Amino acid sequence: MPQPAEDYLEARVLAHLGLGADPGPIPAAVSGSVRKLLTQLAPAARGTPATPLLALDTSPTADPAVRRAAVDRRLASTDAAELAAGFLERRRAGDPWWEWGRPFPLTAGTRSWLLGCGGPVKPVDGLLRRWSGAGRDEEVTTPAFRTALREGRHGPAVVPPSADALLRILVPRLRRAGLLPPEHRVTLVRKVWTSAVAVPVRVPGRSVLVQSTTPAVPALAHLLHELAHVAEHALRAPDVALESRWRFDPVRSEGWALLLESLATEPDWLATLGLPSSFTEAVRTNAVYTGLLDLRMFRAAVALDDELPPGATPAGALALTGRLHARLGIDRAPQALLQDAADGLRLRAYLAGFAWRDEALRCLRDGWGPRWWAAPAAWKAVTGVLAGDGDARTVLDALASRTAAGAA
Repeated sequence: MPQPAEDYLEARVLAHLGLGADPGPIPAAVSGSVRKLLTQLAPAARGTPATPLLALDTSPTADPAVRRAAVDRRLASTDAAELAAGFLERRRAGDPWWEWGRPFPLTAGTRSWLLGCGGPVKPVDGLLRRWSGAGRDEEVTTPAFRTALREGRHGPAVVPPSADALLRILVPRLRRAGLLPPEHRVTLVRKVWTSAVAVPVRVPGRSVLVQSTTPAVPALAHLLHELAHVAEHALRAPDVALESRWRFDPVRSEGWALLLESLATEPDWLATLGLPSSFTEAVRTNAVYTGLLDLRMFRAAVALDDELPPGATPAGALALTGRLHARLGIDRAPQALLQDAADGLRLRAYLAGFAWRDEALRCLRDGWGPRWWAAPAAWKAVTGVLAGDGDARTVLDALASRTAAGAA
């Protein structure tokens, strides 16, 4: 595709993020999936400024408990029956409904993986007690308690490094592994309290990485996850068609990000960072249990979609929401599960991504042992398969081949 089209795409993404001016109408020469992507990023009406996706956070408080309580209050004030009706309406959009409107079609293999990613919905109270060390009579199932655990605010106090300090530690290691070529630009956007997120701007060439300015125990794992996405943007072959470079398989992308994030559960790798052991142990514990909790919570949201009959009513959806929360054994507003379930593709990509990660890790450990991350050949195999635009299964098969050849 001509260079001007790529320049326009970069400008459109930056405008969508609130980091640049509207570049005007989509050029007539742009077609196919790239045009669909640009149409989604454009403002609803010409002359109407787009709502910035990454609007700067000027909140005077960084207290996570205060901010989380405000989010919970807004969610609780939303009418549950209206949310249920809206979710059922979305499910009528297509089969599968969560693929409808996606600019880049999924492969049959990835679609099948996403459809089959569910699993049994199991109680989480035992998991939360093991995580927190709470006694049998202590209440662990409230939203506030789960949030405190997730955000590393329960248990012995530790002093987390700043996000900038973590980046100064992580980026050189990922560069040495070949994951972050120095020619790939990364624009940092700092917000008071937010989850880290990475957005491709030019593939390869430029990404935007959003990070929180509030130090927190989970930040290291979150940064690993998002830097993995940046690496996937950076490693795409520059000489292939623009459409191929922007085609990101959701299972592969989330699986790879979960794989890099899993380094936060490896005591030996954490010990190489030169950080206080009290902090790295808190990081490891948080990363291990957050992954286990996410699996169970995401399965409940996917089960809401999988178990609802085609002709379900809002009342039926709300009743099933209550039963799923009972299976989880938690105190939670129905609006929360409905909101999660409405984000169908993302949740399924995470669930399938966990399975992808586990298969990829088995492959790497078979080739280079439990400390695979210390073997340059392992990273060479990883960067080699990330350069292409193959789907989740294709990349796993290629990784297995490279591992077998490297370990021979």
